[in-house]
Amino acid sequence: MSTHAKALAILALGFAAAVGSLVAVRQVIAVAGEADSQRLNRAILSYVAEKNPQAPIRAFQQFPQVLVAEAEKTGIDHCLALAQADVESEFKHDAVGTSGEIGVFQILPSTAAIFEPKLGRFRRPAISKTQRDLGDLADPITSTRFAMAYIRDIMSRKPAIKDALTEYNGGPAGRHPHYYRMVMGAYVEILERPALRCRFRAVPKDVPAVTALLVRA
Repeated sequence: MSTHAKALAILALGFAAAVGSLVAVRQVIAVAGEADSQRLNRAILSYVAEKNPQAPIRAFQQFPQVLVAEAEKTGIDHCLALAQADVESEFKHDAVGTSGEIGVFQILPSTAAIFEPKLGRFRRPAISKTQRDLGDLADPITSTRFAMAYIRDIMSRKPAIKDALTEYNGGPAGRHPHYYRMVMGAYVEILERPALRCRFRAVPKDVPAVTALLVRA
């Protein structure tokens, strides 16, 4: 083999080795990312179980990944969405509010119906003296998807999260301004749980709690 051919062969082998190493690195990164995602999912499920020990695992099994994905689409911290669900229902998937709100995010069927053209149809509740079928909104996955769609819709008109949460709970008139403080209180508590991988980190105890929203991890 000529010197030129040997040089080409060495270059080819080096290139193949480099490509193989790059593929291996990407595979390692992908596996690590998957493992990291699974840890976050377990942490969210643990938080749900802590807040509601009666929560059925099967119903919430896909809840973490849907919550994270929908929160990302909405442009909010998934921990804030988690705090909102805690305030709304304490993670009781079959919770029914005094005005007919249903599910983890306590959304009205009439409100959810507005988003059917984008999200698809959902099965309506059928509640009577002889029947109690809460329909699809009692599914944490469906509740999360429709609730986050509602938040996105509000934020397209009212980008401030305070205004968005206030309208979510009390309508355009914002009849319950205390709701925002309740959600923020739950959020600040969640920020101190590293396993939940919040987009913000907790701040020292002597710093006002609301400042935590300004300290990025």
